[in-house]
Amino acid sequence: MYAIQRYRAAIKAWCWRVNFRRQGKFYSKTFYDLTCGGSKEAKAAAIAWRDEQLAAIKALTLIEFHQQKRSNNLSGVPGVHFHKTPAQPLGFWQANIKTNDGKRVAKSFSVRKYGEREAFRLAVAARSELLAKVENRPYLYHAVAKRLSKQ
Repeated sequence: MYAIQRYRAAIKAWCWRVNFRRQGKFYSKTFYDLTCGGSKEAKAAAIAWRDEQLAAIKALTLIEFHQQKRSNNLSGVPGVHFHKTPAQPLGFWQANIKTNDGKRVAKSFSVRKYGEREAFRLAVAARSELLAKVENRPYLYHAVAKRLSKQ
């Protein structure tokens, strides 16, 4: 069941817990069997609350997801990274993205060939081109989340 799990809160206290995240914000609510009138009622309340929340909250699109800057990003541009290898001791800038069909596409620009600034500029431009090829659809995979998501 999407975003809903059964938990044992105490020795004789069970509950259904709803947990999901949208745009970096965490949503959670617990439905106890004792307060809802039983397990079936608590589960129904949890499903109703989850469905109501998912319908009201806009999900990230694939483009918005790919534009998020990660905490480990050192270049300042999402999807653009600097690499050094024994074959390229001066390094290279690389733009990469995961396409709609799940494949990873990367374009690399050598510092030796282009220079540091130009290689970085080319990688940023390549990332923009790759991002333009991404579908603008909600970034959701679970069927329930897709069905209930606000478009």
